[in-house]
Amino acid sequence: MTNSQEMLRQLAGIVGGKQVLTHADDKAWYTKGFRVGRGEALAVILPQNLLQLWQSLKVCVAQDVIILMQASNTGVTGGSTPDGNDYDRDVVIISTRQLKGVQVIDQARQVIAFPGTTLTELEHTLQPLGREPHSVIGSSCIGASVVGGICNNSGGSLIRRGPAFTEKSLFARIHDDGRLEMVNHLGIDLGDTPEAMLKSLAEQQYQTGDQADWDGKIWADDYADRLRDVRADSPARFNGDLRYLHDSSGSAGKVVVFAVRLPTFEASAGSDTFYVGTHDESVLVALRRFLLTEMSELPLQAEYIHRNAFDLTVRYAKHMYLAIRKFGPQAIPKMMGNKAKWDVRVSHLPFLPRNFVDRALQCFNQLTPSFIAPRIMAYRDEYQHHLMIKVDAQQTNELHTLLQQFFAGHPGGFFHCDAREGADAFLVRFGVGGCTISYCDALGYNPNERLVAFDVALRRNDDAWRLTLPDHLAAQVQVDSCCGHFFCYVNHQDYVLKEGVDAKAFKEAVKVYLEQRGAKYPAEHNVGHLYQASCEHVAHWKQLDPTNSCNPGVGKTSKKKYWA
Repeated sequence: MTNSQEMLRQLAGIVGGKQVLTHADDKAWYTKGFRVGRGEALAVILPQNLLQLWQSLKVCVAQDVIILMQASNTGVTGGSTPDGNDYDRDVVIISTRQLKGVQVIDQARQVIAFPGTTLTELEHTLQPLGREPHSVIGSSCIGASVVGGICNNSGGSLIRRGPAFTEKSLFARIHDDGRLEMVNHLGIDLGDTPEAMLKSLAEQQYQTGDQADWDGKIWADDYADRLRDVRADSPARFNGDLRYLHDSSGSAGKVVVFAVRLPTFEASAGSDTFYVGTHDESVLVALRRFLLTEMSELPLQAEYIHRNAFDLTVRYAKHMYLAIRKFGPQAIPKMMGNKAKWDVRVSHLPFLPRNFVDRALQCFNQLTPSFIAPRIMAYRDEYQHHLMIKVDAQQTNELHTLLQQFFAGHPGGFFHCDAREGADAFLVRFGVGGCTISYCDALGYNPNERLVAFDVALRRNDDAWRLTLPDHLAAQVQVDSCCGHFFCYVNHQDYVLKEGVDAKAFKEAVKVYLEQRGAKYPAEHNVGHLYQASCEHVAHWKQLDPTNSCNPGVGKTSKKKYWA
């Protein structure tokens, strides 16, 4: 019996035979990224509790295999799936999808979240308590996990709260001598052994003392002040920022996280949304600076959509925003999983095209109306640039007055959304994230060859928002989509390239342009397998994972043991 067979036997003894996936069809959902990335794995392991996760880790470390931790597999840079098949050891994916749990502590001012908990589940836990988590929308619409956000320093759309960050977590790491260690930096006494720690945590048999017992930051509490500095010649946030690299925060899968300790925030008593349109992006840049300096308190959100992105979303991602509207974001992960299973089934039927399911969805999208409120559609017809600003209800009059004052001297317009319009605006905005992948799927394009995405943190004093490519690069683009967290100056730009264009050369040329603008990238989606990690990022990872056994190759680093 080979080592791999013996390892699989041991893992089945821990989690159960049905929770060890080895058939290609069963592994397909886990080995292919949400947008990009694909590779092979010896097996996918589905532990059902934290103790099984720890025991599975011990087996994998003893067998010297690569460990690839995966939560919801909703990333857009391929960082939680295998990347190709050129690893020097067998790859085992450990999915934390079943490891859900939220423990509310400190009179609901804090929570401890387990690795499989989604942002939506955390939001629903806190809602009856009048509290909110760090992030409440955006990636939560496709089931992103809380721990995944921490590991990737995900930014999100909530202006006052900054990137996902905590110094308080419970995680396992592999030392340079191959020793597996459980590190308890939660600031809570859970016991002396990993098994005792996990038992105490699972049963919530612990005490939390006063703040002195857990000294350390649990969110980016300086972020709002950084945004106010609109003259600063640097971005407000980006992946690899040394201020947000600490233990599991920014770890990108180089450690195995069992729990994180995070703050909660008082829920808004009510909110209002204003919809802004203009033909001139410089007007929006001026509006951003005006509101960041003039508003007594920052808005909750300020989200941008270009008309191209709006049109692609309504045409190709309508099924996504309609599903969110009808069933809620909590239903989307299951629906995506079911679609993946049908994709696999169809692939075995030679008389149907491989993208049959996508074609069926696009047939529905093409034959149905937009289902978007008429005033928003009218602004789509009138304006190229769209901005939606959400504020606490008590800020409504202040923002209305400031917008009237601003547009008295600038071209463009705005309106105060009713409930339907406000909901539709943000549904379209967060449908944009999947519009280019839906476009590629519908037309049968390979996104790994045709789709190039940029997640860019612009300088806070930059005079431009859009990425204006030189003519020779613009001529290589078939369609493009731009959206972003506008007040944070985080721009998400997708390009679907024309057939035959060298995607790698195109991307390298755009990166030169971005560096000339003083931008940082990626801003919040993490490096995954699309971006080169910074020296600071790599140093953080090497300290966490000296044997390079966890998620090797991330950030275009070495896939070899000991980073060879």
